[in-house]
Amino acid sequence: MPAASSTRTASGTASTSPAGSPGNAECSGNIYPDGFTGTLALANFESFDEVTTGEALGRMGHLIAWAQAQQARLMNRMQEIFRDSYHDATGRLEPGMAFSLASAECAAILRIPQMTAQRLMDEACRLCGPHAATLTALEEGTLGYPHAQVVLEQCENVPAADLPELEADLLSAAEGQTRAQFSAKARRLREKKYPQTIPARHQSAFEKRKVTLDPVEDGMSWLSALLPAPEAQQIYTALSTSAQGEQADGDPRSRDQLRADILAQLLMGGLGSARSGRAGRPGCGGHAGAADGAGHTGCTDGGDHPGRPDGGGHEDKTGAGLTDPDDIGSIPRAEIMVLISAETLFGANEEPAELHGYGPISAEAARRLARNATRWTGLVRDPHTGEILGVGRRRKVPAGLARWLRARDGTCRFPGCRVSTGVTEIDHTKDWAKGGNTEHSNLAHLCRRHHRFKTLGYWKACQPSPGVLEWTSPTGRVYRTEPFLELAESHARSVHGPEEVPPF
Repeated sequence: MPAASSTRTASGTASTSPAGSPGNAECSGNIYPDGFTGTLALANFESFDEVTTGEALGRMGHLIAWAQAQQARLMNRMQEIFRDSYHDATGRLEPGMAFSLASAECAAILRIPQMTAQRLMDEACRLCGPHAATLTALEEGTLGYPHAQVVLEQCENVPAADLPELEADLLSAAEGQTRAQFSAKARRLREKKYPQTIPARHQSAFEKRKVTLDPVEDGMSWLSALLPAPEAQQIYTALSTSAQGEQADGDPRSRDQLRADILAQLLMGGLGSARSGRAGRPGCGGHAGAADGAGHTGCTDGGDHPGRPDGGGHEDKTGAGLTDPDDIGSIPRAEIMVLISAETLFGANEEPAELHGYGPISAEAARRLARNATRWTGLVRDPHTGEILGVGRRRKVPAGLARWLRARDGTCRFPGCRVSTGVTEIDHTKDWAKGGNTEHSNLAHLCRRHHRFKTLGYWKACQPSPGVLEWTSPTGRVYRTEPFLELAESHARSVHGPEEVPPF
């Protein structure tokens, strides 16, 4: 078979089969202590014709499905190890904590978010438990992992006694189907056989409603909402109707652009129509502060309260409301943070600014946000290294330092965690009670879950350099997390800056 060729390695002959069991007995001992029996290589594929390439691609799909089945087995094993270890250490069984710790370990190893790891681990436990038939089908390559997820979804809330029969029917229906096709077919099959499960499933789905924010390139982000279908359809229809009305009045924007602009204007408190309504142009609500002897940077909170008209006229030259980003009407109380240099703020250069929770934005966009700012924090920055040397006024627990840490960290500093600093806690890396200082080189944001991991001693953290955290997991693995903002090493400071970070 040309899809995989045997290769010689220093430790022996590689296995070419994705079978679930180990190869030769001699390979299952100390030679392969991690359970693997060799390596797999794709060779001579430059000589494949279309038939051979198709056959090899099909076998590769089988191999991927087999690997995902083995990942499920290993994640389930990790959960079992943590469950038993936690029980042995504490004398009491707390499966919730064991599951959370095990999923955090897997998330760090696989470099995926913990919520993704929790979902995969939950699926793994079910595949290795009541849904072993689906795991076998995955291992044999008769279906892919997305199809296995559909089987798990459709088996929820079905009586345990009926699960084997339904699972067998679903596995038969999956053959030759894409995930979307199989999902529709499986849903009809389950609801026809078990209509009594529909209310329970709808209630379970309703409890998962949420809004998510996903940054993308070029200064844009996706704002998504998981809502009950009737409400979502009603909102989309209302947006479409409003967009159609604006186009009928001659608005040149596309239907998609109008739906997005109308939604943004409604949520941000804009007045009037999406075409021309505006309540006045907010003025600049603050000024940038800076200390002597270093580069000057302003940390501004845009849109902290409703904007104030600046008294100046402003003609809408676009004739299309939100096409001009200044046409934002009356803005409710909501804080965003932008890190912008004084030079960029006053137009001396076009260096990008930093939008908290997103990343670099254009100088023009930052200056637009600065016009709405109502509060500023002055930062002292080394002009040669870019390192922040001081924040605001010197006081024991300054608000300015907390605001700087929010901008520096961006998210929870646990490996892989993306929880925004807006809903996290500032933690002393070295406990304050044990002599840890209240300064930026000993502080970092942690979400509640990962703060508890550290407090209880399961995960340990240190800051080898300001803003850089090194984490040690319960299994002894070490992970390094960098701050959201790039900071220079302390030893790289310019001689023009202060020798030490001022106390706060």
